[in-house]
Amino acid sequence: MGKEKIMIFFDESGKGSVKPNLMGGLSIPHEIYYQDDFQLLTQKLRDGLIKLHFKGYYGDANERDNFIRVGETLAKYSKFIKMIVINYNYSALVGATELGKDVVEDMIYTKFPERILYGLLRGYGKNIDIEAEVLIEKANEYENLNLFQLRDKYEHDVKLNLDGLVKDLLNIQALYRGENYVINNCRLVPKGEEIGVEMTDMLLGIVRTIIENKPSITLKPTAKNKLTMHLLRNPDFCSLIQNIRYFEWDQSKELPEVSLTSYLQLFMAKHFNETLN
Repeated sequence: MGKEKIMIFFDESGKGSVKPNLMGGLSIPHEIYYQDDFQLLTQKLRDGLIKLHFKGYYGDANERDNFIRVGETLAKYSKFIKMIVINYNYSALVGATELGKDVVEDMIYTKFPERILYGLLRGYGKNIDIEAEVLIEKANEYENLNLFQLRDKYEHDVKLNLDGLVKDLLNIQALYRGENYVINNCRLVPKGEEIGVEMTDMLLGIVRTIIENKPSITLKPTAKNKLTMHLLRNPDFCSLIQNIRYFEWDQSKELPEVSLTSYLQLFMAKHFNETLN
């Protein structure tokens, strides 16, 4: 059997009552991620020469150029890249249970990341063994998870970091379901260290912009709409967005997959004439 290495990056956009609540995972083959253009971006990121944070983008020219450069790199390798995004309703979850906010967040930070990462790991041919490295942007929510569902078993609070938890859960899942993958390394990384994490943040921000489809009236939405439209005019980048597997969850037993293309078409129609200055 052939062994193939992949890199998976995980991040989220919108927490708590900030809608939409998005979580996403980005998968890039190891050979692609270690091409010179990806690694040059990572080095510039670590050296502080580029900064990428889509949430805070207001149209700064240097930031815009950085986003365009990253978008062009993603477009160049779009046929090798996979992404899964889940849009969940945090407010509805909290309002629908008497178990409390802590239990809701236990569910969010165990079930959704596991589902996203499993979707990116499974489904390869039986003659391919997948070895994965998972990088998750470091955040307070991912450290010292207080897993109430394990309290009865151990008779005390169980605190784990998300990286160790998902590694164990997904490797167990592979064994149980007969999937031919293994996660060799899973770790939390601070912002500004790995371009793959920043790319995930950027793509989630673009998906959020497309879903929200705000009018270009105030400065921040206008800047994001124009940048998103500029990137989408690259057919390969547009194809990358169209191929994102997108799910919407709202207290249902199933996790329905929804076509992101419908959101995309409405967004592009609304902002068709908008261009960068």
